[in-house]
Amino acid sequence: MAVIRLDKITGGHLESIRHTAVLKNGHFVQLGSLVSGETELYTVETAQVAADLKKEFLLHATPEVMADPRQAGLKHFQVEAGEAGRAYHLVKGDVITLTADLIDGTPVVDQFVVPQLNSLKLEASPDGLQGTDETSLVLEVVRKTTLGFDNADAFQLRVIKA
Repeated sequence: MAVIRLDKITGGHLESIRHTAVLKNGHFVQLGSLVSGETELYTVETAQVAADLKKEFLLHATPEVMADPRQAGLKHFQVEAGEAGRAYHLVKGDVITLTADLIDGTPVVDQFVVPQLNSLKLEASPDGLQGTDETSLVLEVVRKTTLGFDNADAFQLRVIKA
């Protein structure tokens, strides 16, 4: 379903990104290199090894504009492979809400979610670590809530390390 709400976020720290696979809002990416011939469009990378977890993660959140009315609705929105999207540099104190399908594991209020290896999703973490590794991004689970017209399970998250 992949629905996101930007509750309190700095809107001036944006990057234009392009991935070779489909991107959904709420995915967490790392900047790659500039696309050939472009001045502001970057490729997307995922963390592959533990050292990558220390690099900056950006939140993918492209405005949901859909030309096909048959696909209208936040839960259907995605950026197709090769198309440009928008990513946010997160800062300490930013607050977002993500549907549960964007988080692996079961988040617990007052615990944490962190980026993981080989995935664009976050993962529940009792101690703010990815296994035994520190990450550049840690979000605290503030509360369980719902998003969308069908009240999908969601979690409000606050950035405590970025």
